[in-house]
Amino acid sequence: MKLLIPAVAALTLGALAACERPASTTTIVKEPASPPSTTVVQSPTPAPNVTIEAKPAEPVKTESTTTETSKTTVDTPMGTATKRETTTTTTK
Repeated sequence: MKLLIPAVAALTLGALAACERPASTTTIVKEPASPPSTTVVQSPTPAPNVTIEAKPAEPVKTESTTTETSKTTVDTPMGTATKRETTTTTTK
């Protein structure tokens, strides 16, 4: 058994080494001849005239804000109660 394992290992390595060798036949691949190439140089075409029309400016919108504050004080048996109200009005 002690001799069997090294023998099997040696045979396995020999078989793997034989697999990595190239085949004995040689394949030759020929590339087809390329046709002669022609280069055509064209002059750039002139840029077209472009006109951009700007829209007239919109009128400035005016916004106004009005704030009204009121304070009401009422005497009650438990003391003085104060009520404050603020009303804001925005006009566009």
